[in-house]
Amino acid sequence: MRQRILLTYAAILLCACGSGQQQEAAPEPAGTEAAEATVSLDPAEGIDWFEGTVDEAFAAARASGKPIYLYWGAVWCPPCHAISATVFKSPDFLERSRLFIPVYLDGDTENAQAYGEKFGVRGYPTMIVFDSEGEEITRIPGGIDLQAYANILDLTLGESSSARQLVTSISTGLDTLAANDCTLLAYYSWGQDTTILADQDAGQAFRSMYDACPSGLRAERSILYFNWLDAAIDAASAEEDAVPLTDAQKVEAIGMLQDVLADDDLIKANIFVVVLSGAELTSALTEPGSDARRMLTADFHDALNRVAADDTVYKRERIYTLAGKIRFERIDDAEAPLSDGLQAEIQEMVTWADTTTPDVYERQPIINALGNVLDEAGMDDVAKPLLLAELDKSKQPYYFMVSLADIEQRAGNYDVAVDWLKKAYDSTRGPATRFQWGYYYLVGLLEMKPEETALIHSVTVGLVDELQNSGGLYHRPKSQLGRIEQRLRDWSEANGYAAELAGIRESVLGICATAAHQGESRVTCDAFLETA
Repeated sequence: MRQRILLTYAAILLCACGSGQQQEAAPEPAGTEAAEATVSLDPAEGIDWFEGTVDEAFAAARASGKPIYLYWGAVWCPPCHAISATVFKSPDFLERSRLFIPVYLDGDTENAQAYGEKFGVRGYPTMIVFDSEGEEITRIPGGIDLQAYANILDLTLGESSSARQLVTSISTGLDTLAANDCTLLAYYSWGQDTTILADQDAGQAFRSMYDACPSGLRAERSILYFNWLDAAIDAASAEEDAVPLTDAQKVEAIGMLQDVLADDDLIKANIFVVVLSGAELTSALTEPGSDARRMLTADFHDALNRVAADDTVYKRERIYTLAGKIRFERIDDAEAPLSDGLQAEIQEMVTWADTTTPDVYERQPIINALGNVLDEAGMDDVAKPLLLAELDKSKQPYYFMVSLADIEQRAGNYDVAVDWLKKAYDSTRGPATRFQWGYYYLVGLLEMKPEETALIHSVTVGLVDELQNSGGLYHRPKSQLGRIEQRLRDWSEANGYAAELAGIRESVLGICATAAHQGESRVTCDAFLETA
C-alpha cells in the first residue's frame, strides 16, 4: 500500500503536500477545535496576515492599489513547515510582505477548497501573487533560494507581465525575453498550476523560454532547460507515440548537467533536480557500462557530497541527497540491496537530523524527509522507532501514523496497520483534512479487510456525509472522492460485491439530497458510483 502520507519526491518537486499525496500541501475558522490548535502554530509570526475573507482581501487590494500574496497551506503539511522555517523567517520577506496584502488561507477554512478549485492549484503549499485588480501575476515554488524568492516578489511589484501573458507571447512567436521576464518564468511554480500550459506542448514551451532568455542568466536558463529536459524524457518514454531523444540532444543535456554540477550556485538553483533526479537523468542520457555513465555518475556523487556538507543548504535538501545516492546504487536494478556504506551513511544522517532539530514545527519536514529516505532504502527497522518517537513530539502526530500503518502492512500485520489508520483518522480536525485521512483509512480497509463490507459501507457514507455538511466536495476532496470511487469499483469486481456497492451508492444518494452543500457539490455527490 503506497498510500503513505509522507511526502513523495514528485510532490516535493511540485511543492505539493499530501497524497493524494500529493502530495499531494494550514488556521481554521475561529471557534473550531482546529482553529484552537492552529493558533499555537503561528507559522508566520511577524507577518500581518489579512484577517477578512479572500473576497474582502481582493476588495482591499483594489482600494489600496496593493498586490495580494496568497498563501494556501495546511497545519500538517511538511513543505508548509519548511516555508515557515525559512521564507517566513527571512527579514527580506518580512520587509516585502508589508508591500502586499498577505492572505493566509488554510485548506480547512470555509470555502478554501472551492477557492483552490477556482485558482486551479494542485496542493499545499501554493503561493500566488495577484495584482491589485485581482489578475494573477505568478506562482512561487517553495524550494528556491531565499534571495531568488525576494527577487521574484520585487518583480511582481513592478510593471512586469504576468506569467500567463508571457507564455502566450512565447507561444505566438516572441523569441527574446527581457531579463525580468525570464526570471519570472524560471521561478514560476509550474507544478502548482493545472491550467497555464494545458493547451500547449509543455516541452516546446520550455524550450522556447530557454532559447529566448538572455545568455547571461545562467541560473534561469538552467532551470528552464531542465523543465524542457523533463518533458523530453517523458515524451521519450511514452507508451504510445514515443519521441526518443536524439544523440545531439543527449550530448547537449550531458553538457548542461556537467556545467550545473560544477557550480554550487547553479546546483542551488536546481537543488531538487540535483538531489533527486540524477539517476533518472543519467539513465536516460547514457548507456549502462559506458564511460559517459561512469563520468556523469561521478559528477553527481561529487555534487551530492558537497550539498550534504553545505550548512547553507536547508537541512531537508541535505537529507534528500541520500535519496539521490540510493537511486544511483539501483540505477540498473531497482531491487538491488544497498551497500553497507550507504546504509551507515543513512543511519548517521538520521541521528544527526533528529538530534539537531529541536523545534517541534521544523521537525515536521525533517522527520518527513528522513521517513521518505528510510522508506526508499527499505530500512523499516530504523524508520519505525523514529516515527513512534515522533508521535509524542509532533503537533500533528496523525501525519506519521499513516506511515506506521504502511510499515505494519509491509510486515503483514494488518490488524495493527488498520488500527493506526483509524487512530489517525479519529485524531484529525477540519473537513478537508478529515476527508483525506478518512480516505487513507478506507483504502486500508479495502486492501487489508475487504471482507468487512458493513464497516466499508459505514466509513464511505460517513466520509461523504461529514464533508457534504461542512466543506463540500470541491478540489482535493473531490479528487479523492474520485479515487475512492475507483477503489470501491475494483473491490466490488474482485470480490463479487455488486450488491454491496449498490447499497453504498443508495446510502450516499440519501446524503446528497439532504446535506447542507448543494449546487456543484451536490452534482459531484450524486455522480458517485453512478452506473454508466
